[in-house]
This record gives sequence, structure tokens and C-alpha cells, in this order.
Amino acid sequence: MKTRFRFRKIIVMALVAAAALQARADSFFWAINQFTTVQKINGDTGAVVQSFAVPVGSGSGASIAVVGNTGYYTLLGNANVYSMNMTTGATSGIAFTVATGNTGYMNSITNTADGHLWFGYGSSGAGNRLEEYTTGGTLLSSHAFPNSAIAYRDGLMVFGGQVVANRGDQTGPYDRYNIPGANNVALTVDALAFINEFDTGNNGIAFNGTNFYVANEQAHIVKKFDANGLFISSASLDRFSRYENWTFASQDIVVPPPPNGVPDSGSTLPLLGLALAGMLMLRQRKQA
Repeated sequence: MKTRFRFRKIIVMALVAAAALQARADSFFWAINQFTTVQKINGDTGAVVQSFAVPVGSGSGASIAVVGNTGYYTLLGNANVYSMNMTTGATSGIAFTVATGNTGYMNSITNTADGHLWFGYGSSGAGNRLEEYTTGGTLLSSHAFPNSAIAYRDGLMVFGGQVVANRGDQTGPYDRYNIPGANNVALTVDALAFINEFDTGNNGIAFNGTNFYVANEQAHIVKKFDANGLFISSASLDRFSRYENWTFASQDIVVPPPPNGVPDSGSTLPLLGLALAGMLMLRQRKQA
């Protein structure tokens, strides 16, 4: 009985350890830094873990989104969307071109789990809209922001039928909007000042399914907020950094534990297997 109780305790400890490891997992993001380099950044520490030069348009890069192993990025004052290999840094040239009316205002780009690309445009000359494209350049949907006086939106994140966006060029706070299912229907405000950051320099934002990460290109810091927009922590970035918008590096996603604290079966099966194997070995030894 003592042996059986001991291994039950081991199983519980293994599950708790798995949950703790997942909760501590770092989050990684892609961004264009200082308009010249594409960098992979640890959002929890601010450290750069990978970097290579912007293959086309160095000196005017604005934002990047990554789908699979392909990066799609924009240049200031340019309606083209360029693609690149995120392993080698090699360019594939122009992936597609957006509507000419939006030229020069493509300061933010993000992607969703279905592989679609979303662009946020400012009010001046670009209609103050959120637009959804396929990676082949097909326009799927377009939605106007309800507060047309706010321009640029160089920090924008789309997820779960909602968009979180800042209020201008390096301007907070970040508001949350609902995206309607019908095309050409305006966004509706869900929460104004959802992330209540008013500091000058706030632009890049990303969401990893658990926390939001906001980059400040003036203060050279990244701040982490929970799913409710509440501040958690901050980390220093390279003092020469200037990040327009971030995109989560999906290949590094570590699924966080659910609210009840029990980790998913995929992460615990190896630990359960070790514990059960140990119990089986002891039982065989006892029978022998």
C-alpha cells in the first residue's frame, strides 16, 4: 500500500511540474527592428535570439507577419507586400499588392490561425479600415474603425473575432473591437483603453493565446499584460531597437495550462508513462 501511495504521489507531482513548466514558458515574436533587420525576440526577456537583414527595402520596413515559415512584410509608402523565408532570410519578392488607396498607411500587419493576413490602415487617405487578405492577395473582408479621427494604428492584433489596436503612430492606449461576420460592416467597440498604456512610443502588440506583449520603441521596453489587459511585467529591449508591430512565432508556442491548472494530455503522457512503467516494474519485482 505504501508503494502504491508513493507512486500516486509521483504522478501528481509530475502533473504539477508539467503545468509549472508550461506556465513559465517563454514567448517568442518576429519583428522588424529599426527598419533594417528582421529579428526574433524573446518577449519575456527582451533578448534577440535570431536576426537577419531585411531582404528588400532595407531602411523602410514597417511591419511583418509570419505564416508557417514565410514572412510577409510591408514598407513605408509602398502598397506591395513582400515575402521571405524565415529560416534563411531569402526573399521571394512581391507576394501581392494591396489597393492603391492604402499606399503609405500599411503600418500594421498581423496574421490569424487560418493563415490570413490583416492590415490596419490610418484614417488619412486609407479609409481608416481593417482589411483581411489571403497570402495570395485576395481581399476577403474590409471593416471601418468606428472612431475615424484616430490614424495610423501601427500596433494591431487580430484574434478570436476581435482586434486590439492602438490609437495612432506610437500612441496608446489599445482599444478592443469586435469584428462583424458580414463584410463591409464597421467594427464595434468592445472595450476602450483595454490596455491602458498612454506612454509615447507604444506600437507593436502581439498575443500568444494567454498574454499580450506591447513594444515601446521610445522607451525600448516590452510589457506583458494578461488576457484581461492587466499589467504583469516588463523587460528591456535593445536601446537601439525600434519595433513597429510584432507577430507571434507560432513554431515556439507552448500551450499554457487551462484555468483549472491541469495540463493537457499531450504534455503529460510522457510523465504518466514513466510513472506507470515504474509501478509495473515494482509489481513484477514483487510477484517474482
